Amino acid sequence: MSSPGSSSRRPPYPDSDLIEHLAWVAPAAKYPGTHTDMHWQAWADDGALYCVDDDGENFGGRWNFAHLLRVTGTPPDHHVEEIGLFPELKRHSVDRFRYVDGALAVDSRLYVAAYDYVFIDPRATDGEAWVIDDNGKPTPAGDTSWFVDAMSEHGGVASLMYSDDYGQTWQNAPEKDTPYFLGRKFAGLAFVGFGPGYTGVPEEFGDYVYAISNDGNWEGGDSVFLARVPRNRVLERDAWTFWAAPGLGIDPAEPTWSPDEDAATPIYRDEGYVGHPTMTWNPGLGRFLLALGSDSTPHNWSVDPEVARSTWHRRRELKILEAPTPWGPWSIVHFDDNWEGEHVAYLPQIPPNWLSGDGLSGTLLFSGDYKFGFLPRSAESFYGFMTRPFRLVLR
Repeated sequence: MSSPGSSSRRPPYPDSDLIEHLAWVAPAAKYPGTHTDMHWQAWADDGALYCVDDDGENFGGRWNFAHLLRVTGTPPDHHVEEIGLFPELKRHSVDRFRYVDGALAVDSRLYVAAYDYVFIDPRATDGEAWVIDDNGKPTPAGDTSWFVDAMSEHGGVASLMYSDDYGQTWQNAPEKDTPYFLGRKFAGLAFVGFGPGYTGVPEEFGDYVYAISNDGNWEGGDSVFLARVPRNRVLERDAWTFWAAPGLGIDPAEPTWSPDEDAATPIYRDEGYVGHPTMTWNPGLGRFLLALGSDSTPHNWSVDPEVARSTWHRRRELKILEAPTPWGPWSIVHFDDNWEGEHVAYLPQIPPNWLSGDGLSGTLLFSGDYKFGFLPRSAESFYGFMTRPFRLVLR
C-alpha cells in the first residue's frame, strides 16, 4: 500500500491480498549512546539479538569500522550493550574497503560476514578519493570522495568469521588479499531470520540457512538474489547454491538451484531502487517479510557528481513485501516514498524476536543520517540504533 500523497512511482509488484497496510504505532526512537549504523542482526540461542554495526562509536567508546552489540528485551524496553570491536578484522585498502554484515546464529555459533565496498572512482585520473589510516578510519582525499562514499559499490564477501563464545573472540578473519568467498551479487549479505539459533525453519524449506543480497551498490541496486547452504556446512563454499529460476518473484516458480553464483537470478527486481535487503519469517502469519529501502533517486556512476550532490539523500523509499516462500511471489504490504521525512533512513530490518505471537505487531530496526549536512539544525540525527514499532492490518 502506498503512503498518502505518494508519487506515481512504485515497485512493479501487486498489493498484498492478505495485509491491507502497515501502521506506525509510535515515532522513531534512537537508543541513547549509540552512534553507529547498519546493525545487521541475528537471534541467537541464548535469546539475545546480536547486531554488527559500522563506522562510529557507542557509549563513549572509541571509533571503529565494526562493532558487535548484544540486545535483550523488546523495544521500548530493550537494552543494548557493546561486546567488542572485532580486533581480528583489519581494513587494508580502499579497493577492498572492509566492513561487517551478514550476522547469523546457528545453534550456539555466531557468524559475521567480512565484506568490501570498492571506494574507488573508476572515472578518476588524479589519484584516490579516500585514504585510510592505521586504524582503518577513512579520510577524504579527492574531489569525488563524497560521490564514491554515496555510491559504495559492492566488492564481495571476503570470509564468514565465526565465534563459539558469543562474540568474545572470532576465527576465520580474512587477510588483505583473501579471495572472495562470495562475489558482488552477494556482497550485501543478510541471512533470512527465523527462530533463535536458526530454529523454526518450516519443514518444506529443509535444513538450510537462507541468505539474500542486492547487487550493484549499497542502496541503488537493481535486484535481490537468494542463496542457501546446509546449516551444518555454512563455511564450505562448495555447499552454497543460488536461486536460478525465472519469474523475478512475480509469478510462482519451480525451485531451481545452481552452484554457480553467476547463474543466480533475481527473486525481486526494481531497477535502481534496491538497497540492502533483509528478510524475516513471520510464523504468526505464515509469510516471509522482505524489507528494503533506497534513495528516491537511483545511484550510479553515470550521474554527474554535482548533480548527485544536489539530488541524492533528499528523499527515501521504504518497501515491505510479503510472500509464502523466500523466493516469492511477492506482494506489497507497505510502500512509503518519503520514509522518515527529512532523515536519511536505510537498512530496514524486522527482527523475528520482536514480532508478536500473532504476527501482527513488530518493531522495525533501521539506521540513518550517515550524511548530516542535509538535516535542519533542529533535527536530531538518526545515526544510531533506531527503532519504530508497527502493526499490520489484515484485509
